Amino acid sequence: MAQVHMNARNYDKALQVFGLMRSRNVKPSSFSYGALLRCHVAREDIAAAEDVFRALCKYGLPDVFCCNDLLRLYVKLGQLEKASAFILKMRKEDIQLDEALCMTVMEVCCKSGMIADADKILKEMNNGGVTMKSSTMVSMIEMYARNRTSVMQEQDSSSKALACQTDSSALNAALKSLLDTPGGSSIACQLIRKLAREGRTCEAKFLHEQLTQLGVKPEDSATATLIVQYGQEQKLHQAEELFESASTSFPIGAPVYNAMVDALCKCGNIEEAYRLFMKMADQGHSRDVVTISILVTHLTKHGKFQEVENIIHGCFHGEVELDTVVYNTFIKSMLESGLDKHLFLFIRWASKIFRAWVPWLTATALVSKQANYTQLSTYMIA
Repeated sequence: MAQVHMNARNYDKALQVFGLMRSRNVKPSSFSYGALLRCHVAREDIAAAEDVFRALCKYGLPDVFCCNDLLRLYVKLGQLEKASAFILKMRKEDIQLDEALCMTVMEVCCKSGMIADADKILKEMNNGGVTMKSSTMVSMIEMYARNRTSVMQEQDSSSKALACQTDSSALNAALKSLLDTPGGSSIACQLIRKLAREGRTCEAKFLHEQLTQLGVKPEDSATATLIVQYGQEQKLHQAEELFESASTSFPIGAPVYNAMVDALCKCGNIEEAYRLFMKMADQGHSRDVVTISILVTHLTKHGKFQEVENIIHGCFHGEVELDTVVYNTFIKSMLESGLDKHLFLFIRWASKIFRAWVPWLTATALVSKQANYTQLSTYMIA
């Protein structure tokens, strides 16, 4: 009955059944304890799960399913110290790992930085013919990249070189295995984006380089995310290096160009950002609306009104699909740069595309004390 409730995810009712068994002095079997353990694991109650596991041990060595249930709970709740200690205990008790438990143990080793243990388990898996899941491969790759970053910060250059070489070889092997799986390249690029967004740019760049060395083109979105992160951290040199390397190794698309323009703006190199933006426009790359807004705003702040006019003109005639944010940015820039004639023509043109022009008109009046609301209204109505 308890199992029926658990299958229906009614864990509280399942616990009531176990409580009823105890109240009637029904001695639980190892199977009952196993079911109770799964119930506490599902409810993420570590203390109760550990109590049940200890009771289960009185019947002898718990099976791999119970071990995996408790270990997965530790991993899910971030209790890596408990997970590592539990693995050592399993090793001491010589519990034979099945495929599922192998994967969980490997995940713990990777997240805890237990490289030697991870390498040992990997050999055992290979010898046993166990195929590693892509998620486990990702954990391994992340572990080697993280360890390399840590080693690079050490002072001892001799040990640094040896360790970095070891990590590169190990990561290459894991990366090759991942690339052999369906969608492996996309999974690797997802990891690059994740590391970059978390500010772990050294690890993201290392993985990006390893992919390139293997002859695999990183997705533009992965390269772009890393470049944007460099810009946010004011690391223009690293952003330029990555952009140059990426454009030399493989053809790059609009996301990478837009990211580099964004990074240049954030780092204050407005003129170079403008040149790159115009270059990508000449090459026919699509221009991101967010990048356009950022660039126009920075150019306006630096008094580059001619450049702003060129961008606006290019967007009008280049059939660039813009949004209201860009339109408002254009309006504000034209007001600040004194391009009133362009402004009136622009609003009339925009109103034919967007019927709801009143918010723009109001915004225009608010952003500048010199805005002639009546004149604008006349142009709009006409």
